[in-house]
Amino acid sequence: MISFKISRQDKNLMRKQLEEILAIQKDLDQKILNYQQESAVEEYQGFWQELGQSNKDSIQRVSRYMVRKCNR
Repeated sequence: MISFKISRQDKNLMRKQLEEILAIQKDLDQKILNYQQESAVEEYQGFWQELGQSNKDSIQRVSRYMVRKCNR
């Protein structure tokens, strides 16, 4: 595998973009939780829970990538 150095400017740009994505995902996480709590149907609550877990997994994936690849 060939590795090359990524410029600080490119890392900073990527980090800024990922921080924006994380903010959106965290807002989505809160909305999913609210909808789950508002739902009276058990099947729907289960779906919201699964969707929320998937979003949390995505948040963790983006966060880990940002730390590893866009470190300061």
